[in-house]
Amino acid sequence: MSHAVKIASVEGLAGLTIGRLAHELRMSKSGLFAHFRSKQRLELATIDRASEILADEVLVPGKAAREGIERLWSLCDLWIKHIERHVFRGAYFFTGAFFESAGRQGPVPNRVTKVVSEWFGTLKDSVQAAQKRDEIKLDADAERISYQLDGLLVGAYWAHLQGGREAFREARSAILRLLASVATEELPSGAFGSLSAWRKFLERRDQ
Repeated sequence: MSHAVKIASVEGLAGLTIGRLAHELRMSKSGLFAHFRSKQRLELATIDRASEILADEVLVPGKAAREGIERLWSLCDLWIKHIERHVFRGAYFFTGAFFESAGRQGPVPNRVTKVVSEWFGTLKDSVQAAQKRDEIKLDADAERISYQLDGLLVGAYWAHLQGGREAFREARSAILRLLASVATEELPSGAFGSLSAWRKFLERRDQ
């Protein structure tokens, strides 16, 4: 399924067909058709594989971080890192798939929406956990913060695709500024002064 994910990340789900995948794998089209039976089933299997990749690269290691604002930062930082390492060969898989599926109903659009919703849910849960730990202000809107963070991530990727060499560094700084704006006094203000200051703060916390 990794080959299918590569095709879809470059050409979109619309460009993924059993024939196209058979050519990529140098297999017979009839053999692959016997396995998937339809383009829809191929698309669903591809989305599931891409979801597993996202979980392995971002969600699982992100959730391993200390609960609270540190986990929230880790999720965002890992999201950027998986783009920097070109885990998906083309444009970010779920951004393209989400826009391709927007406004549509059916098994494929619904599966894409489910994955994207889980990502937003993970961000929101992390914000709420940070609020419970008194690291983010209780009156801050957790849902709004999660959408703002995702907007910074996707915006940075678009800037990167247009040649912005500093897009990801600027995104990390913007995320840090957003976190600083909603952080409580339990966290030292100096920790948000720069990326290096923030990383040093996290290192000290882990000691």
